[in-house]
Amino acid sequence: MKRTLQLTLAIVLTIVFLGWFLWNTDLHDVWQIMKSANPFWLIGGMLINVAALVFRTLRWRTILRPENPPPFYPTFFANTVGYGLSTVLPVRAGDFARPALLSRRTDINFSAALGTVLAERVLDLTSILTLFVYYALRHWHHFSTDPRTANAFFIIKAGAIGALITLAGLLVLVVGVFFGKVRTAHEFVGRILPIRFRAPWMHFFDAFAASVDLVRTPSVLMRVIFFTIGVWGCLTSQFWFVVTALHRPLPLDSGFFVTGITTIGLAVPTPGGVGGFHKACQIVLTKFYLFDIDSSVAVAVLFHVVGTLPVLVVGLLLFLREGLNLRQLTEQTHVEKS
Repeated sequence: MKRTLQLTLAIVLTIVFLGWFLWNTDLHDVWQIMKSANPFWLIGGMLINVAALVFRTLRWRTILRPENPPPFYPTFFANTVGYGLSTVLPVRAGDFARPALLSRRTDINFSAALGTVLAERVLDLTSILTLFVYYALRHWHHFSTDPRTANAFFIIKAGAIGALITLAGLLVLVVGVFFGKVRTAHEFVGRILPIRFRAPWMHFFDAFAASVDLVRTPSVLMRVIFFTIGVWGCLTSQFWFVVTALHRPLPLDSGFFVTGITTIGLAVPTPGGVGGFHKACQIVLTKFYLFDIDSSVAVAVLFHVVGTLPVLVVGLLLFLREGLNLRQLTEQTHVEKS
């Protein structure tokens, strides 16, 4: 019953957001705009997407075990398949699949790997929020005073305030873990959990705490920061490749704004963020960059394709190379989670 309700909700939300996204759209014009795209720029955007996977793998290996990281291929395999799942499923199932796949192919413990996934999420959220705040402050005057964008400026204002509050919360969390202030609360939760979950729960926290503790080693911290810059340099530049391919160039830092807003759209529980991602992108394009409806639809669709197709293709190829099927992957994930 619970799964049925979740599936029903996902379908309804997908239909609602897609309908909202395509409202007043001339699909023939959209198709003509998409056909005019320069394929070389689109391919460049896809290659940049694959490069982001490489940077993610290098960063995860460093966080997992700085001095003796796991082999590159099994880490890259777990990363790519996990992110591939996250692009098509309505929940972040890939966050559990990644450590499950890695633990089956290396000596890394599942709970420990899952703890580092949380650390990566904190890094990624901090990165995209920081880039969004930078963009908002840099363009604050322009968007707030231009009569064409002033009516929608509340989106930037509210987003910047929310981002700063979230960043402050993340800072409190990291500082609390770093100085051991959060462990007491974590141990309390561990004591009230069923016995079989207590050890994994503490392993999970210890792995996250160990990831935070990396700041004590400057060389390791610098590597993690470098790889994180590589990840988000790739992910935010994809948008620029798409609009350039469609002959509608925007400043390179526009990717900071669009990526930040579309991340909110991805939070809508639809398969792969379909609908929510597209509508969020469309709002930015029409309200702040003054795109017409048809152009905004073409850009949003191609932006989503460039951001997901490479992960899906590479993940599927690795999946088949390993001789796995979806049932085996599900079983491995459930075994490790339990």
